[in-house]
Amino acid sequence: MMSSIKYATIAESSANNPRNDTASIAELEDGSLLAVWHKYDGSFGSDFDLCRIYAKTSIDGGMTWERERMLIDVNPEDHNVQAPGLCLLPNGTLILHCLRGHRGGSSSTMEVHVSKDGGETWELLTHIWERTKGQWLQGGANHINLLSNGRLLLPFHFGTGHQGGQHNEIGCYFSDDEGVTWTRAASSVDLPMRGAMEASVAEMSDGRLLMSIRSQLGAVFLCTSIDGGNTWSLPQTSGLKSPESCTCLRRIPGTDAILLLWNDSKFEPGKHHFGRRTPLSAAVSTDGGESWKRVGNIAEGPNEYTNLNCLFTKSGKAIITYMQVEDPAFDAPETDPPFKRTGIDLMAAVLDTAIMV
Repeated sequence: MMSSIKYATIAESSANNPRNDTASIAELEDGSLLAVWHKYDGSFGSDFDLCRIYAKTSIDGGMTWERERMLIDVNPEDHNVQAPGLCLLPNGTLILHCLRGHRGGSSSTMEVHVSKDGGETWELLTHIWERTKGQWLQGGANHINLLSNGRLLLPFHFGTGHQGGQHNEIGCYFSDDEGVTWTRAASSVDLPMRGAMEASVAEMSDGRLLMSIRSQLGAVFLCTSIDGGNTWSLPQTSGLKSPESCTCLRRIPGTDAILLLWNDSKFEPGKHHFGRRTPLSAAVSTDGGESWKRVGNIAEGPNEYTNLNCLFTKSGKAIITYMQVEDPAFDAPETDPPFKRTGIDLMAAVLDTAIMV
Protein backbone atom coordinates (compact mmCIF):
# COMPACT_ATOMS: atom_id res chain seq x y z
CA MET A 1 0.00 0.00 0.00
CA MET A 2 1.27 3.48 -0.82
CA SER A 3 2.01 5.67 2.19
CA SER A 4 0.26 8.85 3.27
CA ILE A 5 -3.08 8.12 1.62
CA LYS A 6 -6.21 9.46 3.27
CA TYR A 7 -9.59 7.93 2.48
CA ALA A 8 -13.02 9.53 2.37
CA THR A 9 -16.52 8.29 1.64
CA ILE A 10 -18.33 10.45 -0.89
CA ALA A 11 -21.58 8.45 -0.84
CA GLU A 12 -22.39 5.47 1.38
CA SER A 13 -24.86 2.80 0.32
CA SER A 14 -28.01 1.98 2.26
CA ALA A 15 -31.04 -0.30 2.08
CA ASN A 16 -32.73 1.93 -0.51
CA ASN A 17 -29.50 3.07 -2.17
CA PRO A 18 -27.60 -0.12 -3.05
CA ARG A 19 -24.94 1.42 -5.26
CA ASN A 20 -23.06 4.71 -5.75
CA ASP A 21 -20.87 4.78 -8.82
CA THR A 22 -18.75 6.55 -11.44
CA ALA A 23 -17.74 9.91 -9.98
CA SER A 24 -16.16 13.02 -11.46
CA ILE A 25 -14.74 15.96 -9.50
CA ALA A 26 -14.02 19.55 -10.53
CA GLU A 27 -12.12 22.17 -8.52
CA LEU A 28 -14.03 25.44 -8.59
CA GLU A 29 -12.60 28.96 -8.61
CA ASP A 30 -13.07 29.35 -4.83
CA GLY A 31 -11.11 26.15 -4.13
CA SER A 32 -14.13 24.04 -3.25
CA LEU A 33 -14.66 20.68 -4.93
CA LEU A 34 -17.78 19.57 -6.75
CA ALA A 35 -18.36 15.82 -7.10
CA VAL A 36 -21.01 14.26 -9.34
CA TRP A 37 -21.92 10.58 -9.57
CA HIS A 38 -24.85 8.31 -10.30
CA LYS A 39 -26.89 7.09 -7.36
CA TYR A 40 -29.11 4.00 -7.54
CA ASP A 41 -32.57 3.67 -6.07
CA GLY A 42 -34.22 0.39 -5.05
CA SER A 43 -32.48 -2.71 -3.76
CA PHE A 44 -30.69 -4.45 -6.66
CA GLY A 45 -27.96 -2.17 -8.07
CA SER A 46 -27.87 -3.73 -11.54
CA ASP A 47 -26.29 -1.72 -14.36
CA PHE A 48 -29.80 -1.33 -15.77
CA ASP A 49 -31.63 -0.32 -12.60
CA LEU A 50 -32.87 3.17 -11.84
CA CYS A 51 -30.19 5.75 -11.09
CA ARG A 52 -29.88 9.53 -11.35
CA ILE A 53 -27.08 12.12 -11.29
CA TYR A 54 -26.33 13.59 -7.84
CA ALA A 55 -23.79 16.06 -6.51
CA LYS A 56 -21.98 16.90 -3.28
CA THR A 57 -19.50 19.62 -2.30
CA SER A 58 -16.28 19.52 -0.27
CA ILE A 59 -14.60 22.58 1.25
CA ASP A 60 -11.77 20.66 2.98
CA GLY A 61 -9.89 19.17 0.07
CA GLY A 62 -12.07 16.12 -0.40
CA MET A 63 -12.12 14.67 3.10
CA THR A 64 -15.77 15.43 3.84
CA TRP A 65 -18.66 15.78 1.37
CA GLU A 66 -21.90 17.61 2.10
CA ARG A 67 -25.01 19.19 0.60
CA GLU A 68 -26.24 16.27 -1.46
CA ARG A 69 -28.62 17.23 -4.24
CA MET A 70 -29.97 15.70 -7.43
CA LEU A 71 -28.83 17.35 -10.67
CA ILE A 72 -30.24 15.27 -13.54
CA ASP A 73 -33.42 13.16 -13.37
CA VAL A 74 -34.52 10.30 -15.62
CA ASN A 75 -36.99 10.80 -18.43
CA PRO A 76 -40.03 8.47 -18.72
CA GLU A 77 -38.37 6.47 -21.53
CA ASP A 78 -35.10 5.96 -19.59
CA HIS A 79 -34.12 3.12 -17.31
CA ASN A 80 -31.45 5.43 -15.87
CA VAL A 81 -29.15 8.41 -16.39
CA GLN A 82 -25.54 7.66 -15.53
CA ALA A 83 -21.77 8.20 -15.82
CA PRO A 84 -21.50 11.98 -15.36
CA GLY A 85 -18.26 13.78 -16.15
CA LEU A 86 -17.26 17.35 -15.26
CA CYS A 87 -14.99 19.62 -17.28
CA LEU A 88 -14.12 23.19 -16.21
CA LEU A 89 -13.47 25.49 -19.17
CA PRO A 90 -10.96 28.38 -18.94
CA ASN A 91 -13.82 30.92 -18.88
CA GLY A 92 -15.25 29.33 -15.72
CA THR A 93 -18.11 27.47 -17.43
CA LEU A 94 -18.69 23.94 -16.17
CA ILE A 95 -19.61 21.22 -18.63
CA LEU A 96 -21.35 18.06 -17.45
CA HIS A 97 -21.90 15.16 -19.83
CA CYS A 98 -24.06 12.17 -18.91
CA LEU A 99 -25.61 9.15 -20.58
CA ARG A 100 -29.29 8.33 -20.77
CA GLY A 101 -29.83 4.58 -21.02
CA HIS A 102 -33.18 3.93 -22.71
CA ARG A 103 -35.54 1.14 -21.77
CA GLY A 104 -34.57 -2.16 -23.34
CA GLY A 105 -30.85 -1.68 -22.78
CA SER A 106 -29.79 -1.34 -26.42
CA SER A 107 -29.99 2.40 -27.03
CA SER A 108 -28.55 5.53 -25.41
CA THR A 109 -28.29 9.31 -25.67
CA MET A 110 -25.27 11.40 -24.57
CA GLU A 111 -26.20 14.82 -23.21
CA VAL A 112 -24.09 17.92 -22.47
CA HIS A 113 -25.23 20.34 -19.76
CA VAL A 114 -23.59 23.65 -18.78
CA SER A 115 -23.43 25.72 -15.59
CA LYS A 116 -22.20 29.29 -15.24
CA ASP A 117 -22.67 29.51 -11.46
CA GLY A 118 -20.31 26.85 -10.13
CA GLY A 119 -22.67 23.94 -10.59
CA GLU A 120 -25.66 25.37 -8.75
CA THR A 121 -27.91 25.45 -11.82
CA TRP A 122 -27.65 23.59 -15.12
CA GLU A 123 -29.13 23.85 -18.58
CA LEU A 124 -29.08 21.38 -21.45
CA LEU A 125 -26.65 22.53 -24.14
CA THR A 126 -26.76 19.76 -26.74
CA HIS A 127 -26.73 16.04 -27.48
CA ILE A 128 -23.52 14.41 -28.71
CA TRP A 129 -25.59 11.47 -29.97
CA GLU A 130 -29.25 10.50 -29.67
CA ARG A 131 -31.10 7.16 -29.53
CA THR A 132 -28.41 4.92 -30.91
CA LYS A 133 -29.00 1.48 -32.39
CA GLY A 134 -26.85 -0.43 -29.93
CA GLN A 135 -25.47 0.60 -26.58
CA TRP A 136 -23.00 3.48 -26.87
CA LEU A 137 -21.39 4.55 -23.60
CA GLN A 138 -18.25 5.50 -21.72
CA GLY A 139 -18.82 3.09 -18.86
CA GLY A 140 -16.61 3.58 -15.80
CA ALA A 141 -14.09 5.84 -17.57
CA ASN A 142 -16.28 8.95 -17.65
CA HIS A 143 -14.25 11.95 -18.78
CA ILE A 144 -14.06 14.75 -21.33
CA ASN A 145 -10.47 15.76 -22.05
CA LEU A 146 -9.74 19.49 -22.38
CA LEU A 147 -6.70 19.53 -24.69
CA SER A 148 -4.02 22.22 -24.75
CA ASN A 149 -5.43 23.70 -27.98
CA GLY A 150 -8.90 24.06 -26.45
CA ARG A 151 -10.42 20.99 -28.10
CA LEU A 152 -12.81 18.89 -26.04
CA LEU A 153 -12.37 15.15 -26.67
CA LEU A 154 -14.84 12.50 -25.55
CA PRO A 155 -13.83 8.84 -26.01
CA PHE A 156 -16.62 6.24 -25.94
CA HIS A 157 -17.30 2.68 -27.01
CA PHE A 158 -20.08 1.41 -29.20
CA GLY A 159 -21.70 -1.67 -30.70
CA THR A 160 -24.92 -2.77 -32.35
CA GLY A 161 -26.59 -4.85 -29.65
CA HIS A 162 -27.17 -4.99 -25.92
CA GLN A 163 -24.37 -3.84 -23.62
CA GLY A 164 -23.77 -7.29 -22.17
CA GLY A 165 -23.42 -9.12 -25.47
CA GLN A 166 -22.36 -6.72 -28.21
CA HIS A 167 -18.88 -6.47 -29.70
CA ASN A 168 -17.40 -3.06 -28.87
CA GLU A 169 -15.13 -0.60 -30.63
CA ILE A 170 -13.76 2.66 -29.27
CA GLY A 171 -14.45 5.94 -31.04
CA CYS A 172 -14.17 9.62 -30.18
CA TYR A 173 -16.18 12.79 -30.58
CA PHE A 174 -14.54 16.20 -30.44
CA SER A 175 -15.68 19.80 -30.13
CA ASP A 176 -13.72 22.92 -31.08
CA ASP A 177 -16.38 25.40 -29.92
CA GLU A 178 -16.61 24.68 -26.18
CA GLY A 179 -19.08 21.83 -26.53
CA VAL A 180 -21.72 23.46 -28.72
CA THR A 181 -21.14 21.17 -31.73
CA TRP A 182 -19.47 17.76 -31.90
CA THR A 183 -17.77 15.85 -34.72
CA ARG A 184 -17.22 12.11 -34.78
CA ALA A 185 -13.58 11.12 -35.26
CA ALA A 186 -12.55 9.41 -38.49
CA SER A 187 -11.30 6.13 -37.05
CA SER A 188 -12.09 3.64 -34.32
CA VAL A 189 -10.09 1.19 -32.22
CA ASP A 190 -10.92 -2.52 -32.09
CA LEU A 191 -9.67 -5.61 -30.26
CA PRO A 192 -10.74 -9.30 -30.29
CA MET A 193 -13.33 -11.02 -28.10
CA ARG A 194 -15.65 -8.50 -26.43
CA GLY A 195 -13.66 -5.72 -28.08
CA ALA A 196 -12.16 -2.41 -26.98
CA MET A 197 -13.97 -0.67 -24.12
CA GLU A 198 -13.85 2.15 -21.55
CA ALA A 199 -11.08 4.25 -23.08
CA SER A 200 -9.18 6.75 -20.95
CA VAL A 201 -7.05 9.44 -22.63
CA ALA A 202 -4.18 11.65 -21.47
CA GLU A 203 -2.42 14.40 -23.42
CA MET A 204 1.37 14.15 -23.28
CA SER A 205 3.65 17.17 -23.01
CA ASP A 206 4.44 17.03 -26.76
CA GLY A 207 0.74 17.14 -27.69
CA ARG A 208 0.35 13.46 -28.56
CA LEU A 209 -2.52 11.57 -26.98
CA LEU A 210 -2.20 8.25 -25.17
CA MET A 211 -5.23 6.00 -24.71
CA SER A 212 -5.62 3.08 -22.28
CA ILE A 213 -8.21 0.40 -23.04
CA ARG A 214 -10.26 -2.18 -21.15
CA SER A 215 -10.14 -5.56 -22.89
CA GLN A 216 -10.53 -9.30 -22.33
CA LEU A 217 -6.94 -10.02 -23.43
CA GLY A 218 -5.22 -10.10 -20.03
CA ALA A 219 -3.45 -6.73 -20.13
CA VAL A 220 -3.94 -2.98 -20.33
CA PHE A 221 -3.74 -2.06 -24.02
CA LEU A 222 -2.52 1.32 -25.31
CA CYS A 223 -2.66 3.33 -28.52
CA THR A 224 -1.68 6.87 -29.56
CA SER A 225 -2.97 9.76 -31.65
CA ILE A 226 -0.97 12.57 -33.27
CA ASP A 227 -3.96 14.48 -34.67
CA GLY A 228 -6.02 15.39 -31.61
CA GLY A 229 -7.92 12.11 -31.41
CA ASN A 230 -9.18 11.93 -34.99
CA THR A 231 -7.14 8.79 -35.79
CA TRP A 232 -5.38 6.26 -33.56
CA SER A 233 -2.55 3.78 -33.89
CA LEU A 234 -3.13 0.05 -33.62
CA PRO A 235 -3.40 -0.92 -29.93
CA GLN A 236 -0.52 -2.76 -28.28
CA THR A 237 -0.12 -4.31 -24.86
CA SER A 238 1.40 -2.20 -22.11
CA GLY A 239 2.90 -5.31 -20.52
CA LEU A 240 0.79 -4.69 -17.40
CA LYS A 241 -1.45 -7.64 -16.53
CA SER A 242 -5.11 -6.91 -15.93
CA PRO A 243 -8.55 -8.51 -15.71
CA GLU A 244 -11.41 -7.07 -17.75
CA SER A 245 -11.76 -3.75 -15.97
CA CYS A 246 -11.52 -0.04 -16.66
CA THR A 247 -8.42 2.12 -16.29
CA CYS A 248 -7.70 5.81 -15.71
CA LEU A 249 -4.90 7.66 -17.51
CA ARG A 250 -3.78 11.19 -16.55
CA ARG A 251 -0.67 13.33 -17.06
CA ILE A 252 0.69 14.59 -13.73
CA PRO A 253 0.64 18.42 -13.89
CA GLY A 254 3.97 20.13 -14.47
CA THR A 255 5.73 16.90 -15.48
CA ASP A 256 6.13 14.54 -18.43
CA ALA A 257 4.88 11.65 -16.28
CA ILE A 258 1.72 9.75 -17.19
CA LEU A 259 -0.20 8.13 -14.32
CA LEU A 260 -2.08 4.88 -14.93
CA LEU A 261 -4.62 3.55 -12.44
CA TRP A 262 -5.72 -0.04 -12.98
CA ASN A 263 -6.32 -3.41 -11.30
CA ASP A 264 -2.95 -5.17 -11.08
CA SER A 265 -4.36 -8.65 -10.63
CA LYS A 266 -4.07 -12.10 -12.14
CA PHE A 267 -5.76 -12.69 -15.50
CA GLU A 268 -8.12 -15.66 -15.02
CA PRO A 269 -10.38 -16.26 -18.06
CA GLY A 270 -12.61 -18.66 -16.13
CA LYS A 271 -13.56 -16.06 -13.56
CA HIS A 272 -16.13 -13.27 -13.61
CA HIS A 273 -14.70 -10.34 -15.61
CA PHE A 274 -11.62 -12.50 -16.29
CA GLY A 275 -10.20 -11.92 -12.81
CA ARG A 276 -10.73 -9.98 -9.58
CA ARG A 277 -10.73 -6.19 -9.66
CA THR A 278 -8.32 -5.83 -6.78
CA PRO A 279 -5.92 -4.30 -5.87
CA LEU A 280 -6.33 -0.79 -7.26
CA SER A 281 -2.78 0.05 -8.35
CA ALA A 282 -0.79 2.95 -9.79
CA ALA A 283 2.07 3.03 -12.31
CA VAL A 284 3.92 5.91 -13.96
CA SER A 285 5.53 6.25 -17.39
CA THR A 286 8.00 8.98 -18.37
CA ASP A 287 8.54 7.76 -21.94
CA GLY A 288 5.08 8.06 -23.43
CA GLY A 289 3.85 4.66 -22.29
CA GLU A 290 6.77 2.63 -23.63
CA SER A 291 7.64 1.45 -20.11
CA TRP A 292 5.95 1.63 -16.72
CA LYS A 293 7.19 1.90 -13.13
CA ARG A 294 4.81 0.42 -10.60
CA VAL A 295 4.29 2.97 -7.81
CA GLY A 296 2.14 0.92 -5.43
CA ASN A 297 -1.43 0.14 -4.45
CA ILE A 298 -4.09 2.73 -3.73
CA ALA A 299 -6.46 0.16 -2.17
CA GLU A 300 -6.30 -3.60 -1.52
CA GLY A 301 -8.61 -6.53 -0.61
CA PRO A 302 -10.99 -7.72 0.72
CA ASN A 303 -12.88 -5.39 -1.63
CA GLU A 304 -12.82 -4.85 -5.38
CA TYR A 305 -12.36 -1.42 -6.97
CA THR A 306 -13.46 -0.10 -10.33
CA ASN A 307 -14.93 2.81 -12.31
CA LEU A 308 -12.01 5.13 -11.75
CA ASN A 309 -11.33 8.84 -12.04
CA CYS A 310 -8.61 11.23 -10.91
CA LEU A 311 -8.37 14.99 -10.34
CA PHE A 312 -5.18 16.91 -9.57
CA THR A 313 -5.85 19.97 -7.42
CA LYS A 314 -4.03 23.30 -7.41
CA SER A 315 -2.67 22.48 -3.94
CA GLY A 316 -0.76 19.45 -5.26
CA LYS A 317 -3.17 16.69 -4.27
CA ALA A 318 -4.44 13.79 -6.34
CA ILE A 319 -8.04 12.80 -5.61
CA ILE A 320 -8.75 9.32 -6.95
CA THR A 321 -12.37 8.19 -7.00
CA TYR A 322 -13.65 4.63 -7.32
CA MET A 323 -16.54 2.40 -6.35
CA GLN A 324 -15.74 -0.03 -3.55
CA VAL A 325 -17.40 -3.41 -3.94
CA GLU A 326 -17.66 -6.29 -1.48
CA ASP A 327 -15.81 -9.30 -2.94
CA PRO A 328 -17.43 -12.57 -1.79
CA ALA A 329 -14.66 -14.55 -3.50
CA PHE A 330 -12.11 -13.14 -1.05
CA ASP A 331 -13.39 -15.48 1.66
CA ALA A 332 -14.70 -18.17 -0.71
CA PRO A 333 -12.18 -18.51 -3.55
CA GLU A 334 -13.23 -22.09 -4.23
CA THR A 335 -16.74 -21.02 -5.38
CA ASP A 336 -15.62 -17.70 -6.91
CA PRO A 337 -18.90 -15.76 -6.80
CA PRO A 338 -18.89 -12.45 -8.74
CA PHE A 339 -18.73 -9.16 -6.89
CA LYS A 340 -22.00 -7.99 -5.39
CA ARG A 341 -24.11 -5.27 -7.01
CA THR A 342 -25.32 -3.99 -3.64
CA GLY A 343 -23.58 -2.33 -0.72
CA ILE A 344 -21.40 -0.32 -3.13
CA ASP A 345 -19.87 2.84 -1.66
CA LEU A 346 -18.32 5.69 -3.62
CA MET A 347 -14.85 6.42 -2.23
CA ALA A 348 -12.02 8.93 -2.65
CA ALA A 349 -8.32 8.43 -1.96
CA VAL A 350 -6.45 11.69 -1.35
CA LEU A 351 -2.66 11.82 -1.59
CA ASP A 352 0.19 14.13 -2.50
CA THR A 353 0.91 14.18 -6.21
CA ALA A 354 4.64 14.23 -5.48
CA ILE A 355 4.48 10.68 -4.11
CA MET A 356 3.74 9.34 -7.59
CA VAL A 357 6.44 11.13 -9.58
